[in-house]
Amino acid sequence: MNFVDKFLQEHFDEFALDRYGLGKNWETLLLTPRFATSRHVVALVFPAGEREPALVVKVPRQPGDNSGVRREAGMLAQLRAAVGSPGAGVPLLVGIEDVGPFTVLVETALTGLPLDPRTVAADLPAAVATGTEFVGALPCTQAAAGNADWYQRAVTAPLEALVGLAGMDAQTCQIVERTHQLLAPLREAQLPAVIEHGDLSHPNLLVKPGAGLQVMDWERSLTHGVPGHDLVFYLQYLSESNEQAFVREAQTAAFDKAFGPGGWALEPLSRHLGMRGVDQSLLPLLVVATWARSTATLADRLAQEAEADPSQGTGKVRATLVADRDFWLWRHALEAA
Repeated sequence: MNFVDKFLQEHFDEFALDRYGLGKNWETLLLTPRFATSRHVVALVFPAGEREPALVVKVPRQPGDNSGVRREAGMLAQLRAAVGSPGAGVPLLVGIEDVGPFTVLVETALTGLPLDPRTVAADLPAAVATGTEFVGALPCTQAAAGNADWYQRAVTAPLEALVGLAGMDAQTCQIVERTHQLLAPLREAQLPAVIEHGDLSHPNLLVKPGAGLQVMDWERSLTHGVPGHDLVFYLQYLSESNEQAFVREAQTAAFDKAFGPGGWALEPLSRHLGMRGVDQSLLPLLVVATWARSTATLADRLAQEAEADPSQGTGKVRATLVADRDFWLWRHALEAA
């Protein structure tokens, strides 16, 4: 019996797991992370004899690195309250409990076909439509008039955290400075706050016939996100998939096809910003802000690892940063702007 099975047995009645088809027996499939920035071990829980999982259990890799699962649990609870019904393309929170230094999260499993690069390339317009519909349905959490400090919270503070973790190397500091200079008009703009997923790409996306996009892994989500961020991230993923762009140079070329002059992603992004009440002339700046902010999430994802092995100093963090796809897109978006 593994840790997850023991945990589920001990909390079977508390979490009312029988409601999800679990009886006395179930099968557990452990998935180990394959990315350097992956923070959790994930278990899929299958009712006896079933081919589709009923539950997902997440456990942090590092003791005490619980902010991701707690953020996801809080967001799922908020989404359920905002949407008001199951089946809206997001998991349902089943339970969350501390076990020693680990916070264990249990949520319902989503089912459907993976929206992987091959599926995207087979029907790009359908992928654009299902993603823009999902992002457009995410709730607005604060009106623009009451969101005056959004730039400090959403841009300045994350970039400061990134520099603090990666060290004051000349390249990173120069890119951060150029970003703030370019985004000066955006700093003064009034933008509403929206729920933001933060990682709308494979393998977090499934498509279910008749039910639209199914989105999992809300550990990078924000209650007070920036309009357009999720859609920029998603449309870039679609462009890379459509172009079969799996190396950095090809990914920046895919960016140009989507967001460069006459890019195919500009029209759906502009429509989305208009729906959110955002001045569409800010579109190029919001694209740059997306990749700066997405890169900055590395600080949160790598901080625990840096604390666990301080002997490496900032070297490993810096190496991860300069190899990161989002960092490449951030630099490229700055140059394109």
